[in-house]
Amino acid sequence: MHSLTERAKRLRWILQLVVAAILAQALDFKFTAAPESVDIVSTLGVEPAGRIGSGIAEAVAVVLLLVPASVAGGAADRRASPRTVNGGVAA
Repeated sequence: MHSLTERAKRLRWILQLVVAAILAQALDFKFTAAPESVDIVSTLGVEPAGRIGSGIAEAVAVVLLLVPASVAGGAADRRASPRTVNGGVAA
């Protein structure tokens, strides 16, 4: 496994921040029952559980995006043990 260059690390962090900001911005609409959010979820017939559930899932995604150890691919800087394959499953 190769290490990312400093430029690639910065780009990855910036992209994570952009995605987290977009998701976080939508949380206000979901948790305050904004008419647009209620209308969309009502169309699917899962209001309010669908709106609140998707809001919780998005909030968790925001946290995971901002915690470096929890980001998918965040282990790209660590060397894998020769006895591990498939992201850490022992061979």
